[in-house]
Amino acid sequence: MASAKGRRKFLGSISAAMVGSGLLVSSCAGHTDNEQKERSEKKSGQSPENKIAENREMPRDLVMKMLDQKADRYMHISFNCAQSSFLALKEQFGLPGDDILKALTPLTGIAERGETCGAVTGALMIFGLLYGRGKTRLSDWDAYRASLVPSGEFCDRFEQKYGSTMCCKIQEKRFGRCFRLTRSEDLKEFQAEGATDKCTAVVQDAIRLAANIILDNKDTA
Repeated sequence: MASAKGRRKFLGSISAAMVGSGLLVSSCAGHTDNEQKERSEKKSGQSPENKIAENREMPRDLVMKMLDQKADRYMHISFNCAQSSFLALKEQFGLPGDDILKALTPLTGIAERGETCGAVTGALMIFGLLYGRGKTRLSDWDAYRASLVPSGEFCDRFEQKYGSTMCCKIQEKRFGRCFRLTRSEDLKEFQAEGATDKCTAVVQDAIRLAANIILDNKDTA
């Protein structure tokens, strides 16, 4: 049987490995939303509230131009409307969410099935970060209902512009037809029709709509 000293050494080596890989969880109930927010602010050097206030001080056209440039850059890097819309807004307003960015990878038209547009999904994730409730507030019904107000307004505005929040319907508006992107031949035709540039325009429209709601909503910061 291993000695107590040997067991401690063994467990210590496992703990060190888990810390190194980011797998070790605090023995406490978990960090609060405020603690997570503070860590993010220390890392970025500026709180989201201050970053949003800073954007409010800028000419609105300049903010939109900055967002357009971010969307264009990330779409041409990732070819992913969900990740690009989220990342452009995340950076513009100094928000956390690297794990969310990764999780958005398959949410382009909900796994390219022609369902909810990724530009909508990415923007809604931003509204969740700004107005949503975390683990320590899961029972906060009022916070949940309040988060639906700006999110619903965004969806309404997007739908007014494109007639739908569904990828397939937006494709019909932008391309004249809906491509079944899970089929290799349709995907090739979609790309040949200028998919990146046309979808970038949709992402830019989406993040502009989202940004205007955030900047006009004085409850954000």
